[in-house]
Amino acid sequence: MDNAWLTVVLIAGAAIAANLAVVLTAMEARKVSRDDNLKLTMLTKLVRRPMWRLAASLDVGGWILKTLALLVAPLTIVAPGMALGLFLLVGFSYLVLGERVQVPALLGIALLAGGVALVALHSPERTTTVAGPGRWALVVVILLGGALAVFVMRARGFKVDPRMIAISVGFAWALNGVLSKLMADSVDTGRWTLFAVALLSAIAVGALGYTAKTSALQAGHATSVESIVAVINTLVPVALAPVLFGEAWPDDPDDAIQLGMGLVLVGVGVWLLTRSTADVYVGQSAEPAEAAQKSKG
Repeated sequence: MDNAWLTVVLIAGAAIAANLAVVLTAMEARKVSRDDNLKLTMLTKLVRRPMWRLAASLDVGGWILKTLALLVAPLTIVAPGMALGLFLLVGFSYLVLGERVQVPALLGIALLAGGVALVALHSPERTTTVAGPGRWALVVVILLGGALAVFVMRARGFKVDPRMIAISVGFAWALNGVLSKLMADSVDTGRWTLFAVALLSAIAVGALGYTAKTSALQAGHATSVESIVAVINTLVPVALAPVLFGEAWPDDPDDAIQLGMGLVLVGVGVWLLTRSTADVYVGQSAEPAEAAQKSKG
């Protein structure tokens, strides 16, 4: 694939920025009252904190680098490549948040690495084809519905499990990912009106997802939350790439099987990472910020 090294640099930069932002966001979110969970008041309180503003800047920088990567590589490489950022997140979480790595997490990382390698090996060439409005409308309704679900549940007075919040974040990030791909293709083909629509939509969806992500990271292990997010944010865009952008699967049966195996390994690897820290959600709530800091020390 042309521009292979540029793709690696852009994805690596995006992954470093995004996952460092995760641990900084978690650190700051745990200093805010749980009563602000899934409310705009959480962000209004956090925006006063310099470290949270740094985390937000890193997130924006990571998103820009990811969008630039989509200018030179297909979505089916960029999305799984970003999932490799969980390697970094495990280390960052241990150093900053004191979250320890368990054996299932290490196995999950190994499976994730193998899966991403298979996906990259058999991924299609990048295209700039864009599906019609009917397909886009259907995809947006489904993904946006998933992203909004926890906000609706909270507004109706239901208690929302942090894992449900993470799932909603995954849908928001998946929608943001396909919108970023649309932005990159619009730049490539000079469709600036379409670019503006995609950009504004991506910003709105990003704000929604960021509010949910901050709330989810307040409740438990960053690795667990981000693993759930990564399952959806990796597999959904890859599955939608042929539908929305014409990035077709390989015609050769052997290549198609290996690509499918790669996607399964990615999913299982991230699932193991999720299970390795799922105990934080069973029979206990998140630690208060003071307790978290003591356990770290």
